[in-house]
Amino acid sequence: MYCDLIAPQLIGTTKVRYLRSFRIVPTDYVSEYLFQNVYYVPVEKRTFRDTRIEILSLSGDRVPFRDSQTPLKVVLNFRRVVTN
Repeated sequence: MYCDLIAPQLIGTTKVRYLRSFRIVPTDYVSEYLFQNVYYVPVEKRTFRDTRIEILSLSGDRVPFRDSQTPLKVVLNFRRVVTN
């Protein structure tokens, strides 16, 4: 999962705006995937009106969803960092 708000991170030998990886299991019913741990990554944009989130396969292709009418909900949690 990639997001355009965050600062690029080094993954292997490439810098990418990578949020997290997870396994997509094809099912015939509605399911949800909840991460057990919250990870905070540096945010590059200080102001924004919208964001772009992409879910890509290991090969870099967009993950196809069977039903494009099924909503996908992604929750981003922001934490203020106080610097002195």
